[in-house]
Amino acid sequence: MALQEFIQQSFDNNWEWLVRYVDGLTQAEIEFTPNEQCHSIGFIVWHYGRALDMWVQSLAKQEPQLYEQGWAERLGFAPEPMNVGFGYSVDDLAGWGCPDKALLMEYADAARNNLLEFLARHDDASLVNTTMTNRRGETIALADMFRLLIWEVNQHGGQAGYLRGMQRGLNQ
Repeated sequence: MALQEFIQQSFDNNWEWLVRYVDGLTQAEIEFTPNEQCHSIGFIVWHYGRALDMWVQSLAKQEPQLYEQGWAERLGFAPEPMNVGFGYSVDDLAGWGCPDKALLMEYADAARNNLLEFLARHDDASLVNTTMTNRRGETIALADMFRLLIWEVNQHGGQAGYLRGMQRGLNQ
């Protein structure tokens, strides 16, 4: 299997599971947190979109994010391009207002589709040989960016599944 194909399939598979974890949940279930120091499924979905959008648009393409092009306002937030939810304090989490579930999923899907369109423009050689600068100022290959994002979405997908299970039990 080629690298580009592996990356695409990884994101497709993760998305299918995230959709499954969100499907049928009420807005209250999307907003549920076990305690004030935990994220909700809604926060995880928002962060999913934010991470993909920031990495692809700002860092890889060096273009304005989808978030800055109207999505922040639609979701009820200020268009702060580097606010992806990383490093939030308990107070930040308490002040985060969860948007509507359908709108969150629409944004996450738009960010995912943007990532897949960007990926489709690269073959295996360009994924390995094209470099970009990450948030810490380090130069990394596009393949490394995708590796980091696959880890990110898999981790958060599992968190969303766990939170769903806490509320609904097995196979619900």
